[in-house]
Amino acid sequence: MNYWRPIKEFLLRGEQRTYYWIFTLSLLLPNAILSVVMQQPMIGRVLNILLMLPLYMLVMLVAKRPGRVYWSLLVLVLLHMFQLVLLTIFSGSVVAVDMILNLFTSEPDEATELLSNILWPILGSLALYVPVLILATFSARNRKVLSAPFRRRTALSALGLLIVALPVYIGAKQRFPYLHLRAEVYPMSVFYNMYLATKKLRQVYRYTYTSETFSYGATSERPSGEREVYVLVLGETSRAHSWSLYGYTRPTTPRLDTMSREGLIPFADVLTQSNTTYKSIPIILSPADAASAEELPRVRGILEAYREAGFYTAFVSNQPGNHSYVDFFAMQGDEYHAIRKELRHGKRRLYDSDMLPYLKRLLASDHPRLFIVLHTYGAHFSYRDRYPRDVAPFPVPRRYSGAAKDSLALRSAYDNAIWQTDRFVDEVIRLLGAQDRRAALLYVSDHGEDVYDDSRERFLHSSPDVSYYQLHVPLLLWLSPSYRQAHPELTEAARANQRRAASTNAVFHTLLQLSGIRTRYRKDSLSLVSPTFLEQQRYYLNDRYECLPIEQLDLSQIDVELFHQKGLRYDPKEGN
Repeated sequence: MNYWRPIKEFLLRGEQRTYYWIFTLSLLLPNAILSVVMQQPMIGRVLNILLMLPLYMLVMLVAKRPGRVYWSLLVLVLLHMFQLVLLTIFSGSVVAVDMILNLFTSEPDEATELLSNILWPILGSLALYVPVLILATFSARNRKVLSAPFRRRTALSALGLLIVALPVYIGAKQRFPYLHLRAEVYPMSVFYNMYLATKKLRQVYRYTYTSETFSYGATSERPSGEREVYVLVLGETSRAHSWSLYGYTRPTTPRLDTMSREGLIPFADVLTQSNTTYKSIPIILSPADAASAEELPRVRGILEAYREAGFYTAFVSNQPGNHSYVDFFAMQGDEYHAIRKELRHGKRRLYDSDMLPYLKRLLASDHPRLFIVLHTYGAHFSYRDRYPRDVAPFPVPRRYSGAAKDSLALRSAYDNAIWQTDRFVDEVIRLLGAQDRRAALLYVSDHGEDVYDDSRERFLHSSPDVSYYQLHVPLLLWLSPSYRQAHPELTEAARANQRRAASTNAVFHTLLQLSGIRTRYRKDSLSLVSPTFLEQQRYYLNDRYECLPIEQLDLSQIDVELFHQKGLRYDPKEGN
């Protein structure tokens, strides 16, 4: 029996008014959901409905057969689908600038890791909107049309709603001067984010030209005959909250926990200036920080400063390339090795430890002065792919999803990734300790991670609304005995600054002073090995590249309480 034919005839005879309201409400659905879950003033929630409902109503009246209009809005429908999927990862977040940039800068294998864990939300979004598109096809082919009286009455109703929305917005603007439709109302906010992302991409693509005349004018303060090596280990998605070195209950960093504090100096109160690698690493590797991010297109990275001062420099990375300032800075040294390309053979997964042979070769070289950057893949999702499973200390089920129901398995896998980072940093320190050079290592993570830690059920990073778990990062310094003996004043200053409040922009200045490199870009007041280090207002570079004091980030009460529990400096008065 052919069931399709009567259904098809029924749909072709359907009332266009019914189709009209189905299409209008399907367009409004993301606004309705965002008005409930989004962290924004109540007026923003109201405007999300009060402004966009009449606009959608008017748009759907453009043609007598609304299905034709709906199909013409296919790009907007696809955006709605993407937005609904996004809400399952970052609750309350619109499609943000960094998310758009990630579409152009993520390698396929990195994107696949995430896509494989959001399959069901994607299927759910398709199940919601594909039937509506099918109905739009029948509406477009229907002999019936919207009547002139219906179109007139509906248009007048929509205009009436807009007239109401206008004074509401004006009144809200007077009370909240920072309120902008482009920031608060979807999908205007997404289109504005697309504009900002396009500007940032253009800046990156022009970087070779905008930075070609830059020079640090760097020189060394140390005698030319000294043999020394400095290693910067860039962590990935590693939060201080999950390090036993910082008080976590699980023994995730057993090797660093037992290491002598004569040489190892962990800094307790360090916050990232961005929750994305795309922005955080360039801030770590250059003098352009959150307060001066507009300088990024014009400056060169820290490897350039070391080269000018007479060091042999190398950048070894286990990260996929992301076509950003990170890649440009990495290539400004004497050597650049992307091991995911150089060692990709067979089916064996690569780990951060695969960078160790590169380090050993460099340490065995004849270059008297070395500066080496090791860019790890750390605890980036998918966590279980960051460590050999046969040696992992915390049991993880063979199968689990990226959903909240598997939060315990996810945290165990994440803790295993931190444990693997502990092993890697320890191995690097052991190699440096066996050298006949003065040696120092500085480890810092680019940002942290949410792993379904509390009732908010937040997951991953890069969300427009940041959390404590994404902000608080580990930063530690190791100094060899010969270095400590040669530079006791820097060693003592580092110990004195251990619990002082700092941000990841301190890394650049700390490394330069640690290595005795003089340049006009070095600020000792930001150096953690300086007796003149000053605690300053801490800033954060938000999704729209706006520099905000940490205290103006509208952190939830849960985050504020965690700041206080961990003994971190957080004073709302400073943000005013």
